[in-house]
Amino acid sequence: MKSHNMSWIAAIAAVSILAGCAAKPSQAQLDDARQHAQFANDAAAWRQLEDWARNDDADAQRALAEALASDGGMAGWRKARPWYQAAAERGDALSAFRLARIYAKGLGVAADAGQSDRWLALAARRRQADAACMLGLRAKDGGDAAAARRWFELAAERGSAEAMFQLGIAYQEGLGVAVDLPRARGWYEQAARLEMPAALQTLAMAYEGGDLGLKKDPAKASELFNLAAHAIHDFESALF
Repeated sequence: MKSHNMSWIAAIAAVSILAGCAAKPSQAQLDDARQHAQFANDAAAWRQLEDWARNDDADAQRALAEALASDGGMAGWRKARPWYQAAAERGDALSAFRLARIYAKGLGVAADAGQSDRWLALAARRRQADAACMLGLRAKDGGDAAAARRWFELAAERGSAEAMFQLGIAYQEGLGVAVDLPRARGWYEQAARLEMPAALQTLAMAYEGGDLGLKKDPAKASELFNLAAHAIHDFESALF
């Protein structure tokens, strides 16, 4: 452990010496510094993250914010929020989404629906997947199936398993689109490949009952039910 820490300190020193030549840290450098700060409480790593963040680097500002917020306490969220905001103001869509969640849940600040909606809309306009999915869910709840589908399609393109699942529902039930069971099944399968429990369960029930154009297959249904039971412990929704 001691030699590992020494190698990290040496690496930090080398990075500092080269700072004038390398204005922007690589993602690997940010990840390494964040992990040492977050998990080892390494003072040199914290200083390096702060130096990078103060250099108006949005990725570094988000990395520092995530490290500060990692303890889950309100003090950490209070320290993280200004850095998320700095990154969001420099165009970082994920930081804008993080701010929307902070204001929605009152994490280190007073809950503020207006601020949350502002940052959520900004993140969605920047094509952040979870923000787009949330706007899709809100449009769906408001009865605007066409708008919901557009947001879900954008979010799905950006990798949102929840948006893929919602598109499956839309095509299965004809919500703003014509019923198309093969297409619905395709979206459920995409979400299932990302280990989304609800998609795995939906496919399991389809194989159990012979729905979605599938033939009954009890063995496949059992396999998918088991996968869903395991996935439910690991899958974390980013929505709020």
